[in-house]
Amino acid sequence: MDTAQVELLDSTLVPYLVERGVVPASAHCSVSALGGGISNDVWRVEWETGCLVAKQALPFLRVAEVWAYDVGRSSVEHRCLSTINRLLGPGVAPSVVFTDDDNHAFGMTCAPPGGATWKELLLAGQIELRDGYQAGDLLGRIHTASASDPQVAVDFDDLQTMIQGRIDPYHRSVAARHPDLADLIDVEIARLLATRRALVLGDYAPKNLIAYSDRMLVLDVEVAHWGDPVFDVAFCLNHLCLKALHMPRQRALFTALARGFYGAYRERAEALIDEPATVCELGILMVARVDGKSPAEYLDERSQTLARAVGRSLLVRPPTTVLQAIERVEVGAP
Repeated sequence: MDTAQVELLDSTLVPYLVERGVVPASAHCSVSALGGGISNDVWRVEWETGCLVAKQALPFLRVAEVWAYDVGRSSVEHRCLSTINRLLGPGVAPSVVFTDDDNHAFGMTCAPPGGATWKELLLAGQIELRDGYQAGDLLGRIHTASASDPQVAVDFDDLQTMIQGRIDPYHRSVAARHPDLADLIDVEIARLLATRRALVLGDYAPKNLIAYSDRMLVLDVEVAHWGDPVFDVAFCLNHLCLKALHMPRQRALFTALARGFYGAYRERAEALIDEPATVCELGILMVARVDGKSPAEYLDERSQTLARAVGRSLLVRPPTTVLQAIERVEVGAP
């Protein structure tokens, strides 16, 4: 597996940035590691006149099981951020400050003040329906704009990040641990990889969205590829549904949030909707966040059992529509 020539550490990061001309040699820098990620080392670097976030991809993810992941995804991520900014203009994704593909690293602008990570807000019980609408609207804009841009299809044709980052650790792990679902999942894998319609971000989740009063800012797009937009929709819906199952007293609010997200997405990307495929992906992803290589860290035993049961039911007895699938979550029973 390819490895970086320079390993970026707290002690080496500032000299590295100065050498690249990103930070002035005379600057007094404050460096803080940003936690919460399993696939990159991430730092926030501030100095008198500037701020950036630096990322370096890890060859093995920080999870209990062995999960190797091509570090070339760093290039995928910075190219995707630049593409989103080209398609939609500034304000919805960070701008790329520098790239270093030899060392699988890049830097981007810091998120503007005034926002908060959507996941942190949700787990704190700060559930704003406006945020769900803005997340769905942004995703629909990205998918729709990219679907009509033939250059994006060429630039993101490689499916390796999707296979290593999602298909293997999610779909195939679930199939291995639930043999009765294996044939169904194999069919969905084939369908998913054969469907190429838009720029798919691959990790569109509350932890990667900064919520502002008037917009969302999207981060962490290293799984980006030209593929099936259904995946992004199901991926985000899954996070909202899991939180609904985990926090039963606020389940009605979370399911309303999920409906608002999906409704806003439909308004922007009606031509890209595939309800049966979205329901199928939602079921697989729900089980995967319990029994895959990256279980959701906030789920307790009760909510794990419930998520597994509801997810399996979406595969074995699929409802006709996404809204019916959300209803199943709201009831809290398969």
